[in-house]
Amino acid sequence: MPASLPRPLRKSIPLSGPLRTFRSLRRLLIGLLLLAIVPTGGNARTGWRAHALVVNSLGGALGAAQDKAFFRPFAAQMKVGILRYVWDGDPQPAASHGSGGRAWTVALMEDSTARAACMQGVLLRLGGAPGSADACGVPALREGIALAWDRGRIPVAPHWSDFWNVVRYPGKRGLRKDPRSTLEIALMADGVAPADVYAVLATPDGVARAFRKLSQLRPYIEWWTSPAESARIIGNGSVLMTSAVGGEVTAAGSGQRDVGLQWEQSLDDGLSWGVAPDLDRATRDRARSLLHFMTQPEQVARFASLYHARPDAPSAQPVPMDAAFWQEHLPDLSRRFADWLAAP
Repeated sequence: MPASLPRPLRKSIPLSGPLRTFRSLRRLLIGLLLLAIVPTGGNARTGWRAHALVVNSLGGALGAAQDKAFFRPFAAQMKVGILRYVWDGDPQPAASHGSGGRAWTVALMEDSTARAACMQGVLLRLGGAPGSADACGVPALREGIALAWDRGRIPVAPHWSDFWNVVRYPGKRGLRKDPRSTLEIALMADGVAPADVYAVLATPDGVARAFRKLSQLRPYIEWWTSPAESARIIGNGSVLMTSAVGGEVTAAGSGQRDVGLQWEQSLDDGLSWGVAPDLDRATRDRARSLLHFMTQPEQVARFASLYHARPDAPSAQPVPMDAAFWQEHLPDLSRRFADWLAAP
């Protein structure tokens, strides 16, 4: 997932057309792209915008699949427009964010972000016990972060230890510009068993160990900040290997490179939908209707047919990312990560 954030692009696409670092919950969203999804029979010029739901998602192939499986059918069925923005995953609702001064309504974010936002009152509580960090998010999907590599240059599937071996495998490496996933990978590359990663990372020595490992690779790192970018840098040959969002790599298909995905010791990251607080009753009801629509079996199956987040093979044993750990430790580790990035 800048000091000055760009406004959304003005261009919209009609219905018939086609994870930046967590800093604080007070950052404004990054509106990189706006898609206007107009209900069938609706008037794109008048009326529908006043009642449109503003949905923030992560873009790329994931956003395109959500359009087809969720947003377009919902807009047609409910006669409600949907404005989809690509953003950086930060849930802080802005008073306005570009197009028409409209604040966001529903947003997709990592579970660790949703938990922190829930406890700080940045998301609408949808149920659960008072004070629970799990009361604000509706589960959306489990996304896999795997090792992607250029098969044309490395014929055999590498592991995270090979990722650090720049002598045997010279070339650039891609990592997420965020402590989440990046520190876990560094520890596994340093020999920590997957089951022990969070126990080690919870200690000062474990944190120091992860950053020492990252320092070994620093000159070779190409940072990515969005799922789509993780697939792009391996697809266009910018890097030899990268941590990457598996669904985006799979969706890219046959591009400029023959890209492989190593799922052993991959990370399994949960994403959830959150609803902005302080919505008027009508908007809140429409947001709840959208969430209900997206959890129906027909829509879930449709989405699964369009976007393959990770393989179904039982041999792929992912490391579940610990949302509770990151809820507690993300502020401190983000500061440590930022200091490490800024160091000479």
